[in-house]
Amino acid sequence: MNYDVGQYINELISHTGQSQSIVARDIKVSRQLLSCVINGKREMSLQLAMKLESYFSLADGELMKIQSMQAIQRRKRHIRNHLCETLMNKNAFWSYDIKSFDDIPDEELIEKCFTILDMNDIDLMFELFPRKQIQQIWQERMAIQGEYMQMLNVMIAMYYFGIKEPEKYLAKVEKKHINNLLKKVTI
Repeated sequence: MNYDVGQYINELISHTGQSQSIVARDIKVSRQLLSCVINGKREMSLQLAMKLESYFSLADGELMKIQSMQAIQRRKRHIRNHLCETLMNKNAFWSYDIKSFDDIPDEELIEKCFTILDMNDIDLMFELFPRKQIQQIWQERMAIQGEYMQMLNVMIAMYYFGIKEPEKYLAKVEKKHINNLLKKVTI
């Protein structure tokens, strides 16, 4: 479902041919409360969700799931905007023609967060992207850079990914990368 819970409830009401007032009366809540939820001015309570789900014969938890997904998307949008604004203020994207923060590739955002931002912002990055994706991008773009980023990569390996022997790990990743490059050259 690509729209918000308020729109969904409003469509359900429209399909019944009833008004918000009648639905509110039938489920024994105020019309103002129902209207506030529909218009996104108030979050729906569990009790209201259960009443609406019963009224419209929906699966248990369907409305709360939509509302939760909406909240997650808002939080992720907020985090992405914060990280991008912070990086923009530090001139991290000086060479980009950015019209929207959505224009910034995830790979670039992850790499710039590790190389420019502080640990609090890096922690936020782990709310935005899956850990596996972050680690893969770190391995492909940063861990292969050898001496140039050795100290930073050791810290990232230990602190964020729990790698016990980071120097050995980084040497192995770099060697694998070099071998892959050599294979491409000889093909």
